[in-house]
Amino acid sequence: MATITISKEFASGGRQLAQRLAEELGYRLVGREVLAELAKKLDMSEGEAELLHRGQENALFKLVDEIFLHTVRRIAQKPEAALDDDRYVAAVTDLVKGVAAQGDAVIVGWGGQYILADDPGAHHFRVVAPLAQRAERCGRRANLPTEQGEAECHRQDGISSGYVKHFFKKSWDEATTYKLVLNNGALEFNVEKALSVIKAAL
Repeated sequence: MATITISKEFASGGRQLAQRLAEELGYRLVGREVLAELAKKLDMSEGEAELLHRGQENALFKLVDEIFLHTVRRIAQKPEAALDDDRYVAAVTDLVKGVAAQGDAVIVGWGGQYILADDPGAHHFRVVAPLAQRAERCGRRANLPTEQGEAECHRQDGISSGYVKHFFKKSWDEATTYKLVLNNGALEFNVEKALSVIKAAL
């Protein structure tokens, strides 16, 4: 049994690659659906859990932004204590380690590469691509000008890197964290080529 974590830059093709990898290996794919279980553990709505997961965009749970604080209280109808960092990290850690204990899973995001850093059965991969290529892909997918696609890549990458820095005190793009950093752009976003490289590294 093994667990694979995938960290990805926005529009790098990492999510598609993770899905195909899970299919090829017969593994479970664990990504955004974790929100439902996380919400149950924290006794909150899925909407609130999504806001928490995207903490960098929303003042990183320090609740400096009064508009964000008001929004979360309105959605969740819970006191400020419900948004405690330690409680959130404990719940995410418990979920990720629970998935790893069952084995045969591909985990996308959630800081899995740090939560499972000492797990000998976990393999950590990062998927990147040059910004220009990612911006073009993003713009094409969302029917946006390339400049807006680039801005969206920066925004989404900032959210992900901020999440990791805030909760795990780590650098999101530290190469030594991963068994392999895959430049998907250099592979022309060819899923089969990328799959063969990752599988060879397992």
